[in-house]
Amino acid sequence: MALTHSTAARDAATNAVTALLTAGSNLVFRVGGTLAAPGAAAATLALASTAFGASSSGTATAGAITSDTNAAGNASAVSAFSLETSAAVIVIYGAVAATGSDINMSNGLTIAAGDTVSCSSLTYTALTA
Repeated sequence: MALTHSTAARDAATNAVTALLTAGSNLVFRVGGTLAAPGAAAATLALASTAFGASSSGTATAGAITSDTNAAGNASAVSAFSLETSAAVIVIYGAVAATGSDINMSNGLTIAAGDTVSCSSLTYTALTA
């Protein structure tokens, strides 16, 4: 039998994780790495002071995300992202690709120094239904 969670449990788990992302939190696009050893940051986008709204049916939607208008860039393609606190503590780490990933980038995966990088929408789901 597959493991399932009630809507209340999914909302509680999602809200608990996103509550860690308070004022000053960031979405950081990275060149590889892991949660324990994240890759180099290519772009850092500021999250709203209330980074995510309350979970609905297990999914929370991010508030406004400020573009990085002067990205650090990197010679390698971006392949990961982190959502981290104002103290740079990583709360969520995931994959980036052109399609079929945790975050999909539509204008290529290489970020050059000085590029503007934006994120039009972002959702987070902690548990499956």
